[in-house]
Amino acid sequence: MDEKRYSCEQAVEIEQEPRHHLVIENEFVRAFLVDIAPHDHTLCHHHPNDYLLYVVGDADIVSAARDQEPKTLSYRDGECELLEAGMVHVVENLRDAAFRNVVVELLPEGDRLQRGAEPIPLAGKADITRNFDDERAAVLLLQMKSGSEVLICGPVVVAGSAPGEDPQASDRLAEVNDFNGLAWIPASKRARLQTPANANQKVLLFQVGRIAGRPGT
Repeated sequence: MDEKRYSCEQAVEIEQEPRHHLVIENEFVRAFLVDIAPHDHTLCHHHPNDYLLYVVGDADIVSAARDQEPKTLSYRDGECELLEAGMVHVVENLRDAAFRNVVVELLPEGDRLQRGAEPIPLAGKADITRNFDDERAAVLLLQMKSGSEVLICGPVVVAGSAPGEDPQASDRLAEVNDFNGLAWIPASKRARLQTPANANQKVLLFQVGRIAGRPGT
């Protein structure tokens, strides 16, 4: 083991780690796009909040947590998990392709939110897969055929919205691209996701908040 490469004697906060790109920050969530180059590794960094991790593409990594033996982990495209606050670690990418993922932190204020309604297909064909679900959050993958349209309801983080689009300014997102942007739809707001007429698209939804009727709501 290269102890220097995995050293956690000094740790930075996650927003100061240069491979973690903070895109959304509000009182309920923080959302990051993470891109670790082939055979590169992060600085030792601290995750101060519980967080959802969604892996884009197959991956093999080393996660070297402070005061623990490094662990080699393998992920398949689309895997996601909810991890507890307090992790301090270095992550190394073992593959010849970039390790890309989306991290959505669940801040304490988010426990006051009530989860919005499920996505509603309005036109065309959209397959909806629930990759993760618990009392605080859910992760849904929308595989939208060309010319399809889906109505989504906040509070939700959307991965795949076109860069520069502001879903709070309009109820329509003219186009979605493949995991190259993040957007926040607040509680009580809605947005329409619409694919181009000549392309299929994937959109990832991080639903946050508790479901009415479940314990704790």
